Amino acid sequence: MGKQAKYKVLAEQFICAMDGGEYPQDQPLPSLRQLSALHQVSMTTALACYRYLESLGYIRADPKRGFFPCSEHNPVPLTEHAQFNAQISTLPKSPPRRLRSGFATAQLDANLIDTQQLRASLNRTMRGNLSMFNYGDPLGEPTLRRALSEHLQVQGFMLQEQTLIITQGCLDAVKTALEITTKEQDVIAIPSPCYTGLLDTLSVMGRQVLEIPSNQDGIDLAQLESAMARQEIAACLISANFQNPTGHSLSTQQKQMLARMAKQYQIPVIEDDVYRELSHTGTTPLPVKHFDEDGWVIWCSSISKTLAPGFRLGWCAPGRFHQTYSDLIRVRSLGCNRPLQLALADYINRGHYARYLRKLNQTLTLQCNRYIQILTQLLPANIKLNRPQGGLVLWFELPQVDTQQLQAQLRDERIYILCGDAFSTTELYHNYVRLNFGQCLSSEIESQLIRFTQLIDQNRCQKSVKDETKTGTKPA
Repeated sequence: MGKQAKYKVLAEQFICAMDGGEYPQDQPLPSLRQLSALHQVSMTTALACYRYLESLGYIRADPKRGFFPCSEHNPVPLTEHAQFNAQISTLPKSPPRRLRSGFATAQLDANLIDTQQLRASLNRTMRGNLSMFNYGDPLGEPTLRRALSEHLQVQGFMLQEQTLIITQGCLDAVKTALEITTKEQDVIAIPSPCYTGLLDTLSVMGRQVLEIPSNQDGIDLAQLESAMARQEIAACLISANFQNPTGHSLSTQQKQMLARMAKQYQIPVIEDDVYRELSHTGTTPLPVKHFDEDGWVIWCSSISKTLAPGFRLGWCAPGRFHQTYSDLIRVRSLGCNRPLQLALADYINRGHYARYLRKLNQTLTLQCNRYIQILTQLLPANIKLNRPQGGLVLWFELPQVDTQQLQAQLRDERIYILCGDAFSTTELYHNYVRLNFGQCLSSEIESQLIRFTQLIDQNRCQKSVKDETKTGTKPA
């Protein structure tokens, strides 16, 4: 196991102190500046510590007074990762139609998007040189690629502009990567559970999958390496940061090992990294690509989850596959929407994107905590859930609940969720549900969350009655 992050070590000290009654509930915790000086850590680490404690429900933020211990802290058990022996599965030829709204879709509320500055960037772009309406560089506008490179370098992720290719969103980037590295009926290693969009893409492309169990540090690298050593897989498709649907991430050590394994066995790792910048701890994690020394990691991302899905703009760093990737992009699409690329470059270059992300992540942290607070107060005691450190989704385990029936009941009331079966070819996640917390809380959203918990309770009661009828037992 890799070395634990400083903010988590510091947070554990606070947890021990609070459990021992050291911090009264009506007294503020040390300020960020005091915490930084007291423990000789950076302000970023201090903030990450408090955000982490907040996500666990130990403390709350008062915008005008600081951070305070929560009056009641009843930790909800975390969801456990299913462990199994990985087996090759064939996906359905035609994927099912998915719900694309409400709690069922991992996306930002429109009210959180920086529409004012985006419009300003669009307006400035449209007043520019008329040549923007002609064909541009099929690999992407140099201005945007340079802006992205500089933006990423601030995060410690060094990626040269000439290594980037602009795509029509992240899934387009992933699909192109799959096309140049694999063929029909090839086996692709994926984490279990896995984002439905990736499963559906693999389905329509005729690929088979090898689901690798997830664990606390990320995924079962022993099983993955065994498959690589046997040349059982043609590629690995993974999200290393704030994975959808579980919200968990690979440890730094796992990222390093995965990059090494890709090089050693010469098997491409396609990294879907759309959630990396949605960090709730104040620190943006690095991708697997950062540790890639020989170009076997194909890194894909976009602004679809962070800023504006309607722009349909993403990017890819194909590594050693750059020439093949470029050739396919040139002949297939002739590039992406040029005015939108220039507008996004303007938005990034003016510093709007970095400022927006800082504000957005603070909002999402509070929003995630509030969702968890509402749900845990109303859900039965045996419910388990993930506590993500980033991203947009909550992952629930609901014992004794038929989630397919629950999903249908909620849909009849125009409340939309996605149950766990959608994220796997196995039968392991029938009692799981994924919920988007990207929607801003309102009286309507809170009512829907309350109704969600009510139907869970009803579903459990009905199942208990059925079980008692089958066994001939009665409740004590």
